[in-house]
Amino acid sequence: MADVLVPPEITQEVTQILSNLVLGDNAIRSSAEKAVNDRLEQTPELYLLAIAQFATSADTELMRSFSLVLLRRLLFRPPSTQRLALYDQLSGPAIATLERILLHSLLHEPAPVVRHKTVDTVTDLSNYSMKRGRPWHALQSQVFAMADSPDVHTREAAYRVFAGCPNLIMDLQTEAILSILQKGLQDQQSTDVRLASLRASVAFLSALDPAQQAHALSLMYPMLNTLPALPRARLPPFLAVLTELAAAHPLLFRAHIPALLAFLPALLLPAVDAGPTPTVARPNPAGFAFPPPGANGGGGGKAEGEGEDGAVSGEEDEVRKGALEFMTTLSEAKP
Repeated sequence: MADVLVPPEITQEVTQILSNLVLGDNAIRSSAEKAVNDRLEQTPELYLLAIAQFATSADTELMRSFSLVLLRRLLFRPPSTQRLALYDQLSGPAIATLERILLHSLLHEPAPVVRHKTVDTVTDLSNYSMKRGRPWHALQSQVFAMADSPDVHTREAAYRVFAGCPNLIMDLQTEAILSILQKGLQDQQSTDVRLASLRASVAFLSALDPAQQAHALSLMYPMLNTLPALPRARLPPFLAVLTELAAAHPLLFRAHIPALLAFLPALLLPAVDAGPTPTVARPNPAGFAFPPPGANGGGGGKAEGEGEDGAVSGEEDEVRKGALEFMTTLSEAKP
């Protein structure tokens, strides 16, 4: 983003201030916090743009992530009686430049963890701008293009943006919205893309009134069909997203209750490994040993709940809790 006109001395100063903010020394950190507040009082536009630019140019993922989090907090810090929110102090050209920097980060940031922070900042900025009557059209067109990207992380970021600001798609024809969401729900390469699209689908349906939801009911099929093909360990976040929708809009699930009742109870049962199949030659293939493997002091076995077995047990518990909560929510919801 070399076209951003932030003076080199400001860029250098912001780099030093941000580096001091993440240090463990309380005195240095306090001094850096005071410096940030002082600079924002004097020339907010330059310093906000410098922080945004640093979020695309810093050498480490930590500093790029930190810059994005700080930028979001500063932009939308609650106003006081004497002062507007910083976003409302920015000129039109400054907002346009800020948007351009964030769009660059959203598309080109190589680290998924940093790109998630970009998504958070982008969605907050989009929602805030929308409330101010300033829709972000460039974001809409870029995110639609990203949803078709061959790169899975780019596709995931696109659906995360849709989930965070469903207003980006609300003005489209229903068929077009359902098509792009279904495409994400059926992504063949990435579970994370499917999860992000599921969250976007829930956000979209939640933003509709009941009459509008009636025209989007077909989306429930691909949403629920994300569940059967998932590895058990990946089920909990999907179940949690659907539970959230069931709590707020239970009628959307009415037609799918029989299928859900056929699928969910099996998730409450612990996975059972029956071991090798007995044969005539080996009627008891597991054999007999004493003390049994895993007993204290016997054969170096691990105690119950330790190591890999403990991790698997924890995953199974999360699956069972997720399924039970989903079923309970569906049963308690009032039609």
